[in-house]
Amino acid sequence: MKRNATYISYAQSLLWVAILMAVFVAVAIIVELALVDFIHGNPHRTKSNAMLMMLFTPPIFGIIAIVGSFLVFTLPQCFQAIVTDVLVCRFGRRAQFGVLLVLPLTAILAWYCYDYLTPTDVNLGINEGADWTPYQHGLTLRRYLTMLTVQTPITLFSLSYCDATIRHGSKRWFILAALVLAVVVGVIWGYWMAKGQYQFL
Repeated sequence: MKRNATYISYAQSLLWVAILMAVFVAVAIIVELALVDFIHGNPHRTKSNAMLMMLFTPPIFGIIAIVGSFLVFTLPQCFQAIVTDVLVCRFGRRAQFGVLLVLPLTAILAWYCYDYLTPTDVNLGINEGADWTPYQHGLTLRRYLTMLTVQTPITLFSLSYCDATIRHGSKRWFILAALVLAVVVGVIWGYWMAKGQYQFL
């Protein structure tokens, strides 16, 4: 296998990750709007307005999710690609699974990309109150575990994609599985967001 195949496969898997994130966000928004506006009958918004939001909001937030995915996960993907390339060149194909050993470091890198490359400390002027505190950069245990939870399936997906590339195998089955997972998690997340809106109806 050519050495650049590892980097190409990680770049392709990053593109798939960004697409899957967009699917997840779009599904979550559609489920939330469907539950809040059509199932529970939101009195503050007409059904025609909700339909328009279902048409236009998911693509907009999907694009934002794609951009955010590249900002947050590009450096971690590069790091994993380098580690995988070194391991495969020195010890063979099976050694690429050693990238899982550096997953804790990858999660830290992903967190700091999120923390400093995305607008986490935006102040809209409406959130200032007696109990409001400015956003504090840095890594806490809760933030680390959250990012580790997000980074783990991304690493597993990229590793599977790279392994299929090395073996010249089919990638369709786990891309399809990842798509189904993105939809299922999007439905769950949308339901959770809708539950948070019910108190305002």
